[in-house]
Amino acid sequence: MYLWHSFLDLQRMKCINYLGAVLLGLTAACHAPTDQKIKQDSTVKDSGTFTEKKKPTAGPSELIVAGKQVGKISLGQDMEEVFKLLGKPDEGDAAMGSALGIWYGKDTLTGKKDPVVIFSSYRDSNMVVKSVKQISVGAQGFQTAEGIRMGTRLSALLAAYPSLKKTETYLNSKDKTDTLRVYDSIAEGIAFDVQSDTCTAITVHVKNRAANAVYLPVHPDWKRL
Repeated sequence: MYLWHSFLDLQRMKCINYLGAVLLGLTAACHAPTDQKIKQDSTVKDSGTFTEKKKPTAGPSELIVAGKQVGKISLGQDMEEVFKLLGKPDEGDAAMGSALGIWYGKDTLTGKKDPVVIFSSYRDSNMVVKSVKQISVGAQGFQTAEGIRMGTRLSALLAAYPSLKKTETYLNSKDKTDTLRVYDSIAEGIAFDVQSDTCTAITVHVKNRAANAVYLPVHPDWKRL
């Protein structure tokens, strides 16, 4: 009798072990799709992070800093240093101790001339050293740390600089339907030329002083309204 009961106990144990193995297999099967989905989701997430595009950044030679500098040219800089960096201007004008110099670069994509315009005047009453008072650029390579550059929409400019105010409006003397508006953040020292709601030039000037009205010499076909 003892042997019989031992045999029955052994069979029960085998049955229990078999059922346990079956249940374990079913559990693994149920979790497999979920585990696979988690792995796939993780892969997609990792892949998405890896391929995420970053905003283009400007190097020291192209960085625009409001109220301070454009690339290697800074407000207050001696114009003799500017000439060493840029050479002689391609165009210019001077009167009453002030001067306007224009250097043309070339946009490799469009072939158009991209101007760098520097307005200068005597640093003090000694009338010896002329220094940079205002810098305007119309080249694609220049941009702020936030990515504001030529081609940026007006809505993005207003979002980046809430203090911007429209200060000037110009009409194209050849095309009477074409207007140019100047938006200036006087407190921050930065202004933007805007045509068709798109930035076409950026000007850095002394903080808390409005951008100088030098647009007419730079754009002879524009008439201030």
